[in-house]
Amino acid sequence: MALRPDPVSVSYIADAEPEHSQQSITIFESAESRGSSTPGPWVIYIHGGAWRDPTEDKRMGYPLLARTLPGGWSGASIDYRLSPAVQHPTHMNDVLQALRYLNSKYSMESIVLVGHSAGACIALQILAELTALTVASKELGSERLEDGYLGDKIKAVVAVEGIYDLKGLVEEYPDYRSFVAMAFGDDELEWSDASPSSFNWPQLKEGSNSKIILVQSSQDELLSTRQTMTMKQALDPAQWSNELKIVDGGSHNGTVTSDALYEVVKEVYSVVENAH
Repeated sequence: MALRPDPVSVSYIADAEPEHSQQSITIFESAESRGSSTPGPWVIYIHGGAWRDPTEDKRMGYPLLARTLPGGWSGASIDYRLSPAVQHPTHMNDVLQALRYLNSKYSMESIVLVGHSAGACIALQILAELTALTVASKELGSERLEDGYLGDKIKAVVAVEGIYDLKGLVEEYPDYRSFVAMAFGDDELEWSDASPSSFNWPQLKEGSNSKIILVQSSQDELLSTRQTMTMKQALDPAQWSNELKIVDGGSHNGTVTSDALYEVVKEVYSVVENAH
């Protein structure tokens, strides 16, 4: 078996745009895909850090990619601009731009998004954004936009210890208001609009067959199970394919490098592979 090439970090910004150091992506390309025009499966990691912490960056995803990628899979870990320099939806739009870059360069066949904490929120925001384009195209009887096709490639989202209800988060943890307001502003109505638990998942179901796996560590010291259960309660009535996994993953950040998460992600790889 050919050795996987060393990871490579690049900017995902077009040459015509000003480049920012946080608009960077590290790519773990499979040996099989290098030099091949045949699209392959990809797993994409989106880091957390409350949309503001520069110490939590794309490096958080390196262990998961290095230890779980099957031979034929490629992976990437994404950085995005942080608050207070930017606010929502810039974090999401940066990640979406990175996905567009990868798709244009590698024509990804299928995608698994793995998001942790704020990154889980971003992953579900992106899934909803792309799926809404597909639904709108169907309703208008128009040809699907390119981003709609990108949405079709997202086969699963592994949302790890995510933030899904911003208002509920601040109600449970008043001290968290500062970073929520930093990332989303002071208007709580806008918090609701940006919260994945408030999205119209029944309508979005018409445009996607993606599965959502909600992962929560029972030892998480920063988030109780309330956020995860709120998200599940939003998905279940919509008959959206989803699964809840309460794991022994250790601390909030420790879960990212836990064997428990690795096993969940490996199982998702198998499900995606068997679906083809």
